[in-house]
Amino acid sequence: MAIKRRFPIRVATVYCSGGCRAKRDEKGIMLCRYGCVACGACMNACRFGAIGMNEYGVAEVDEEKCIGCGACAKACPKKLIQIRLQDNSILPLCSNRDKGYDLATRIGARTQCDVSCIACGLCVRSCPVNAIQIQEQHAVIDQNTCLNCGMCATVCPRHVIVDRRGIVANCR
Repeated sequence: MAIKRRFPIRVATVYCSGGCRAKRDEKGIMLCRYGCVACGACMNACRFGAIGMNEYGVAEVDEEKCIGCGACAKACPKKLIQIRLQDNSILPLCSNRDKGYDLATRIGARTQCDVSCIACGLCVRSCPVNAIQIQEQHAVIDQNTCLNCGMCATVCPRHVIVDRRGIVANCR
């Protein structure tokens, strides 16, 4: 444990889990303006073969291969990839900044993607150390404060907040 604190492992994370689960308009254009478009720029930039596309058409990082160099983050045209400490396993995988739902326009994150953050605030209220805030209409976790307890992941109604270690999965 002391080694990890002195030499923390950094890995890339794609802050989108929508992909083909994002809804499309009549022309086939994805309604979520913030999601992964599966262009492959991140895969091409990664010299370690650490990025592939998952079954939903979203770039996914193999944390065993990733060295946290940041080449993929620079290549992503949507700026969805960030470098984080691998020890931080509780992550909100959505970057949609639209409101959950706007009554006037009848559109919003809720209507754009089945797994988008709707800024309901349940995660904020469940966090015992106030590590979560809603910023620009989506959950943001302060990784320096987060205990990785997973309380936020258990209450997230849209399963936006995930536990990379899979510990919280049995609590839902």
